Formats: sequence, C-alpha cells, structure tokens
Amino acid sequence: MASIHKQYTTGTPSTGDWSGNTDVYKGVTLGHVVVQATTATTTFDFSLTNEDSMVIKSWTAVTDELNDQVYIPLRGRYTMAIANATKDEVFKILLMIDEA
Repeated sequence: MASIHKQYTTGTPSTGDWSGNTDVYKGVTLGHVVVQATTATTTFDFSLTNEDSMVIKSWTAVTDELNDQVYIPLRGRYTMAIANATKDEVFKILLMIDEA
C-alpha cells in the first residue's frame, strides 16, 4: 500500500521573494502542491528547482492560492521559491509526496 508524506512549511517573502529547501527525496512522486497567501488579493509566482539549478515546474501570476495536482518524479533536494509577491506576508506551502 502506498504511503503519503506531507511536507509543510511557511515562508515570508522579503521584497517579494522567499526560498526554502525540501527534504531529500529518492524514488517518490510529487502529487499535489498547495501554496496559500495570507491575503486573498496577493499575487505571486511559485517554482520548484532541482539540485542542478533546473526549474522543474513553475506557476506564474497566482492570486490567493495555488492548488495543483501534478505528477513529478523526485530525486534529491529541491528549492521551493516564491517570487514577485505583491505583499510580504506569511505563505503556507504544502507538498504531498507519494512514497509508493
């Protein structure tokens, strides 16, 4: 039976930008990405970048909440980044990882 791992963190952009690292993954799949701004009118970009500095997935001009089901195989550590946020406020970031 597959198990789901939840990686949850919060971040507060400074002048619109924030970044943080994921855990180290091997042989898992990212299945769901949720990024919530505190204020419903806040717009931001969000991206995942691998250890080789390659952007694996990015979302642009998101307002309020990013809520996306994806299928992205993961290996290694990834950088989660918020950019161009219209407000420097707390963001909640949730990655749902399938460890099957």
